[in-house]
Amino acid sequence: MSTDLSKIQTLLVDADLNTRRILRAMLARLGMEKVLDHGTLAEAAGSPSTIDLVILDADQADGAAFRWIHAIRHGLTTLNPFVGAIIMTWNPTQQLMIRFASSGADDILVKPYSPKQVHDRLLNLVENRKKFVVTSDYIGPDRRRSPREGQVVQLIDVPNPLRLKCTGEFERVNIHELTAQAVQIIDSEKVIRHGFQVAFLVEFALPGLAMQPPEKRAMDHALRVTGVLEDLERRLPPGELRVEATHHIRRMEGLIHALKTRGGLAGKDLEQLRQDAHALMGLTSRVDDAEKRVHEVMAAVTGYRSRLEQLTLAKAAPEAAAMATASPGPAA
Repeated sequence: MSTDLSKIQTLLVDADLNTRRILRAMLARLGMEKVLDHGTLAEAAGSPSTIDLVILDADQADGAAFRWIHAIRHGLTTLNPFVGAIIMTWNPTQQLMIRFASSGADDILVKPYSPKQVHDRLLNLVENRKKFVVTSDYIGPDRRRSPREGQVVQLIDVPNPLRLKCTGEFERVNIHELTAQAVQIIDSEKVIRHGFQVAFLVEFALPGLAMQPPEKRAMDHALRVTGVLEDLERRLPPGELRVEATHHIRRMEGLIHALKTRGGLAGKDLEQLRQDAHALMGLTSRVDDAEKRVHEVMAAVTGYRSRLEQLTLAKAAPEAAAMATASPGPAA
């Protein structure tokens, strides 16, 4: 094989010992001898930051593998956030593929796989790795076939440890500096996306929160704001922006905590929540026109409500048809 994979350090995690042995043998035939293997994610948790590639079994029922990849991409583990990531599965169900797409993993191997399939996945990661995109809840390869109309999403070139190792460039670059630069770009994008997401979640939830008692779906969406605020604050750069944004974050956190503990908020508190959400978006957005920002958020809320209604109707249609089939016809 023309591509030298010998310098790549791989982390392999699979509960089945035989699967690990077989895959290690496949990797060895490709020249990849630097392989750490573990049976559980708990054992792999302290893996060194020098790992270039993660190959991970994703058939645990609780979705832990996908959460771990998501954590890697969001800089919450010891691993390089741009490590190559391949998942393995025996059963690529629709639900599993949705989790795969939202985790930030690069590729998927369906068991049983051949040495050629393993080789092709690795070669694709080295030569054709997709650029990364950032949303409020996603960091990873750009999987869009076509962006939504009017949507602008920055494509980010991130360091590819596999390519650097295979081309011999790794020793000639400062991987830590490259990683830090890419993380800074991602943090900036995350701050913008989080600011929009906070305003979106609040605007979506407000009508339902004004009901007595508050609508459950509205409560669920409002409570999601806390996690977004936490990650937003973590990524804010030091300086005036951070000071001003933190003021709104703290007040929103207090209001959402009150919402959770009391089971509702007074009208003035709901309005304060809305004001803080839009003020935070104003601080973090690239759009200077406040009216345009509000329009974009409300358009997103309207589109989201429409999709939810379509899903509800699609789910109800088979049930209605089944009931009609089961009901006796009119008497003759």
